[in-house]
Amino acid sequence: MANLKLYLLLGLFAFFLRMLVIQGTDGIGRFLGKFDLHGYVESENHMMIIGGMFPIHFRTIPEKEPTTSEPMSPKCFRWARAMIHAIQEVNNRLDILPDITLSYHIYDTCFTTSKTVEGTLAYLTGQNETMPNFRCSAGAPLVAIIGAVTIASSRIVGLDYFSEVGYASSCSVLSDKYQFPSLLHTVPNDSHQSLAMAELDRHFGWVWIGTIAGDDDYGKYGIKYFKQHVEKSGIFVEAIKESTANIIVVYSSDIDLSPLMEEIAHSNITGKTWIASEAWVTSALIAKPEYFSFLCGTIGFGVRRGDIPGLKDFLLDVHPDNDASDDLTIEFWQTAFSCTWPNSRVPYNTDFRINVTGRESGVHPVSDQLCTGKEKLEDIKNTYLDVSEFRITYNVYKAVFTVAHALNNLDTCVEGSGPFPKNSCAIIYDFEPWQVSIAFPYHNFT
Repeated sequence: MANLKLYLLLGLFAFFLRMLVIQGTDGIGRFLGKFDLHGYVESENHMMIIGGMFPIHFRTIPEKEPTTSEPMSPKCFRWARAMIHAIQEVNNRLDILPDITLSYHIYDTCFTTSKTVEGTLAYLTGQNETMPNFRCSAGAPLVAIIGAVTIASSRIVGLDYFSEVGYASSCSVLSDKYQFPSLLHTVPNDSHQSLAMAELDRHFGWVWIGTIAGDDDYGKYGIKYFKQHVEKSGIFVEAIKESTANIIVVYSSDIDLSPLMEEIAHSNITGKTWIASEAWVTSALIAKPEYFSFLCGTIGFGVRRGDIPGLKDFLLDVHPDNDASDDLTIEFWQTAFSCTWPNSRVPYNTDFRINVTGRESGVHPVSDQLCTGKEKLEDIKNTYLDVSEFRITYNVYKAVFTVAHALNNLDTCVEGSGPFPKNSCAIIYDFEPWQVSIAFPYHNFT
């Protein structure tokens, strides 16, 4: 029976691959919507690697549109840079892993589950077009992944009890240790936020509420738990499509919510009170002057913010001249200053697809101006240099130190008092992935 199940799974997997791969005109198989995993790779002369996954771009662009590139998020680019800054800080400290240096492999998830899974598989297998690997290389081992995790990617990682730290993934299901034994978070799960939203409704005496949820794990489960809480109090909840309610609860990312806000502004819908989830309540993508007329008075719960010493100077130090092969920095520079970097092969950050309102939406129109390299980052007005709201950025910073302290616990473990069977310790240069996750509960830092 067990063999039958195994053959069935292998058959389904083969069918899945067959459906993904199509035959090109040159006879070579290729993936639909396939493109390289953008990111940062820096692992030479280092002993251990921490993986990182960030939605630096919003969505993938089909291959049939080669002249466009997916919109870049300055905020998420900052998250990736914050991870690099934190790793460098750990390497410069003498009280954490003094004889071990860390490096990083960072991939772009493009804010999609498919790219998150693809990045996860690249970490674990070393396959695909990417060089970073864990299982198929004698190089530095990958010790943990810091990522915008999804249920799909975390199930894959959890098969080997591979350590994963989520910096923004607050879906309550991901807190189930039976399903996800090696996953930790530096952000509270949504059961707390859903309860707080329900208490807010009770406080104001609202009895008729509309709901909107993003079509993902975050939105579906967030609204599900919210409904469970409020319906116990006799509050009536309905989907917004047919709703006449003036109180609207929205569980969505800012990226997914932005097209809806465009339509609401276009339709001049006012007189609603919006209850916001933490993913968009402080978002600069939503807090635009053109939305103030109908979002004024929005209430929500924000993620805790914190200070990160030295990060602003590190963010200001980014420049295309620092590394001619750093495509992400070049793209960021072109986007920030609406210019083209000389002799660059990096495409413009443009997007002229039709949005949900049926109107063309242009992002960062093409400029014929060449970048001089003398542009000043201090002059740009986007979220990259916004150091007043280190919320998710701070969670990324904490995630790196969570992994570093876990490794330090393995390194300083004393035989006879360790966390493993018979109070034994792991060997820091030859440990199993699950041993890092066991060491996580033993760290204590602020």
